[in-house]
Parts: sequence; structure tokens; C-alpha cells
Amino acid sequence: MNYICLPTHYTCFFMKKTIILLSVLLACIPCTAAREYEKGPFTVTQITENVYNIQDANGSNPKGMHTDNSGKITGMNNCSDIYLIRGRDKVLLIDLSNPIDWYNDPGDILREIVSELTGARQLIITLTHRHGDHLGMLPAFRDDSLARFWLPRAEFRDSQLFPSTRTDFFEEGASMDLGELIVDPFTVPGHTPGSTVFFLRGMNMAFVGDAIGSGNGLWLLDDASFGNFREGFRLLTRYITEPENGIDREILALYGGHSWQAGSKMYLGKQYLDDMQVLLDRMSSGVAETVPNETFVPYLNTNFVYGSAIVTWNRDAAERYVEESRFPPHKNFTGNGPTHREDNTALLQLLKTCTYQGPDPVVEAMEYYLYDPVAQGADPGKNYPLIVVFHGASNGMEGIMCASYTDFLVYADKKYQEMTGGAYLLFPKANEYMENAGATQVIKGTWMTRDEQTGSSVYIPAVASLVEQVIQNHNIDRERVVTGGTSAGGYMTWRLMAARPDLMKAAFLIAPADNPSEEELKMFERYGIHIWVIHGKKDEICPYGVFTGPVRTMLEATKNVRVTALENVRYEDKGIVRMHVRGMEMGQHLPIFCVGSNMIYDDGTPYDPRYPEGFAGWLNIVFGND
Repeated sequence: MNYICLPTHYTCFFMKKTIILLSVLLACIPCTAAREYEKGPFTVTQITENVYNIQDANGSNPKGMHTDNSGKITGMNNCSDIYLIRGRDKVLLIDLSNPIDWYNDPGDILREIVSELTGARQLIITLTHRHGDHLGMLPAFRDDSLARFWLPRAEFRDSQLFPSTRTDFFEEGASMDLGELIVDPFTVPGHTPGSTVFFLRGMNMAFVGDAIGSGNGLWLLDDASFGNFREGFRLLTRYITEPENGIDREILALYGGHSWQAGSKMYLGKQYLDDMQVLLDRMSSGVAETVPNETFVPYLNTNFVYGSAIVTWNRDAAERYVEESRFPPHKNFTGNGPTHREDNTALLQLLKTCTYQGPDPVVEAMEYYLYDPVAQGADPGKNYPLIVVFHGASNGMEGIMCASYTDFLVYADKKYQEMTGGAYLLFPKANEYMENAGATQVIKGTWMTRDEQTGSSVYIPAVASLVEQVIQNHNIDRERVVTGGTSAGGYMTWRLMAARPDLMKAAFLIAPADNPSEEELKMFERYGIHIWVIHGKKDEICPYGVFTGPVRTMLEATKNVRVTALENVRYEDKGIVRMHVRGMEMGQHLPIFCVGSNMIYDDGTPYDPRYPEGFAGWLNIVFGND
């Protein structure tokens, strides 16, 4: 059972003996065929030699929406397709249409059509799935002693609808040899548990029922169906592309169970498969375009749309799927937050607030915050490393709190200072502000603000000059400077490294909103820069598939580079990081909490087993501490 799919800016409806008002009429252009004729309530179309389509529609009750001269909708016929494949010895009938109550003796007429096309061959009947609009004319053949049934066990194992002495159930991998034509079934659960697609071997044709969408859409009727369909569709596309199956994906024709819904084209093809794959990926990530939907099934309240593909499902079920697939409930719990949260805020009093008036007229004055270990009692006769940390976008609008939001402020704590032998911490603040853009506001002035001439961050000259000044004015060893940042601050770190690789010994990038080029990585290697990139694979803001992931191989091939890709971003208690900011979930974008935990859980196990000494251990390597 499926629905009428209109272009994406229309709502999709289905009607069962009840007229639902639609905002537009879906045009149905008859498909040109070698032979087409009406017989009683049916229209028979020859698709190709020995392959026929039979629809429960005729001139008096045509397929699709019915309108009067004024364009008012007066009815509809969601007609269903029967496909007849004629081999040398046997005929396979796929599906049995809607039950017909609008014409006298439809069963006799359908048997007559099938008999004319079958001749002396053995008649075999199969079904794509168990819904009533695909087995409606079963009574016409149930008591016919000449008809045998060949059914997918996955769908009909418990059914009592068929004559036991003339019914065989097939398993996955079975085939039907009709004589010179072979049919190969393939199960695609989702619409129903055992929905089946039938491939006509060597013909680049398949008859899909509603398994991947009847016409151009798919109904998923319970919470489990999306996961089942996503996996089934993955296996289907793999089956199509496996060379031994002899299917040319470029010209494969997919004949649906309600083909009239496809408009002027009687079948679907490569574009539909491509669009459906993108849609499933977007739905599983929670970013698919949605349109409210109304049908006689209240559960089906949302259309998920991409290109020619539409999946009709339940919005709440879709949200639950995304949550549970990202954070399986039997494996994960939401963490209690950083165990150092209060200490982090308290450490703000250790920072000195300063203003830098540099030579760059574009940036002008910049505020920054500095932790000075000497001012806190460290040996004034020593030189110390400097760690420069860039905050994420929007944090700069909250003043000194931007240092706390990096979570790196914990490295001003006595414990961390002892672990690393002491270090200066510098937190520059971007000159961020909000600007009205119509009815919304947008953040301006982030680290990612581009210079039109260089194409890099407009802050590069000012920040480089600030770092130079801080080094000059304090007990800092310029051979032990480390820069780092999260998100937009990660972008700033990559760009500063590219512009001034001479300025730093090492860099750490946390969920960075940028990637380095191959040439830049070669340059970083020549300068001997140590790099650690830490990124969550489920990052909601800077997707791992866009940032870090695509260049991971290059990164790991570069000397002195570490990459830690976290399956889940967790607090020290091993609980999932969940955080809503301005109505947006972004917890998996914040592995800064992992760095703030020294990349070691509370129970002593490391976040990355390859680096048991944690983040402080890496800093000690970079600093050259014994």
C-alpha cells in the first residue's frame, strides 16, 4: 500500500475509497507501448516481448486523480500493477492488484486475460508483499486447479490464504526458470518484513512492488522499518552492482507496484536509486528535508524528501532512530559533565585581561587573557613554554568566558602545571559581534573571517604579532610554542600554521573547521611541527566526513602527526557528551572536554589506547621534558 507522490513542494496523500483534497493534480501521461488494450476493468500493456503489465484501470475509471471540467477533484483510482512474464514453459504472474468492486465479474475477466497470454504454459503466481492492494484479486485464482503459487517465505510464512497443495515457499537465493527466462527474487525488508523484488535475469528489468517505493515513494509503517529498509537497500544496491549478476545499473528499469505514480515514465531507474541512497543517508543523520503529511494512517505524518525519492514515515520515530543509532541505549549513557567544571570557572581569576593594539588596521585592538606561571609562584629564573588556544565561534562575544569554554583553562590548574613542568597560557579573543540578516541574526568577526587578498583568516597578522609580543615580554622559550583550538579555533590554528610555521613547535586541532592541503602538510613536516588532531566521528557541527576524515590518510602519513577519531565524544566518566546550544545538539562537536580531561578517563584508561600518557604526555614530548 502506498501513496501519491507529488513534487516536493506539495503534500503527499493516499486515499482509500475516500477523496482527499489535493493542492495540485498529478499528471499521468500514458506510456507508449508495443500493444495496449482494455478488457473489462483492466488495461493490458505489452512492455517488451513476453513481458506484460496489467492495471486495474480503464477508460471509465482511469488511473490517478479524477477531475471535472472545472478542475475539481471528483475521485481517484490508486490502481495497482500486475506483471506477467512469459517463458517457454511457464508464466509468472507478479501481484494481483486491488480488489475490484466497481465492475462486474472482474475475476472472470482477469482469468481470461491471463489465460490468453499464458496459453498451454504452467501458470505460477507470486506476490511482492502481503498488502491487500497487491493481492486483491487472489479469489480469482485461489480455487483454480491450474494455478500454482510460489511465494517468499520471509513474507508469507504464516499465511493461510493460499491452497496448501499448490503453494511453494522460496528462500533467499532461489530462482524460477520459466524456460529461456529466469526470475531471481531479492528480499528488501522495510515496507513489510519480506517485501521482495523480482529481477528478470539478463534483461535489466526488476519488478519491485512497493519494496523501494511504488512509483516514486515509500511507506514505512513502524519504528523498526527504517533500519530494516536502510540495510535492505544497501544489500540491494550491492546486488545490482556485483558483476556476476549481470545487471547494468545505468539502464536498469524498476517497475513499481503503482507505476502510474511515476507520471509519464512507467518505471524508475538509476537516478531514483541515487536519490534514495542520499535520502537514507540524510535521514540517518537527521538532516533530511521534511514535509508534513496527512493520510488515513495517522502514524505516517512526515515525508522525507530528496530529489525524486520520498520516504513517508513518522517524525518521532525518525528522531528516535537518529538518537539510538548515534548513541545505542544499551551501550551508552549521558555523562555527568566534566569533573573539573567548577575548577575551570574558578581558574578564570588566574587570568590577566589585556588589550593588544597591534599594527594591523583591519583588526585594530584585540582583547586577550594570559595565565602567567611566574605570577603564580613559578621559578622566575626559568623560561617556560607558551600554549596559545583559540576559542570556537560565538564564544568571543562572552568576554573572558571564552577561555573557560575552550576547557583548556584546566591546564592552568596546579595539577596540570605540575604534569607539564609549567606553561604560559594565552587565550586571544576574536572581535565577534551579531548582525541582523533579515529576521535572523548572524555571527560576524569569527576567526574564520576571510581576508580578500590572502583568502586566509583576517586575524593572522594581528595574532602572529600578539604571540611575538607575549614571547618577548615574558619568560617564554620561543622554541616551545604550541598553538591549538576547537572548531573555528581549529580553522585558525591550521591557517596560522600555514602562514607562520616558524612560530610554533606543535599544534593541536580539536574538531577543526578546516583541512590542510598536501603541500601544507609537507611544509609542516619540514618544519618538524608536532600535530595532534582530535575529532568526533559523529560531530554535528563540523562533520568528520567533511573535516579531518577526508585528509586522515595524508595526516597519518605525515611525520609527527597523530589523529584520534573518536567513535563517541565522552566525559571522563565515559558518559556521552550531550549539549544543546541555542536549540542545537552539539555535544559530539566538543572533544575539547576530552582534552580538558587530559585524554584519560577517570578510571585511568586513555581515550586513545595508542597514547596512554594522555595530552600532558604529548605536551611533554613536544616540550622536550625528561
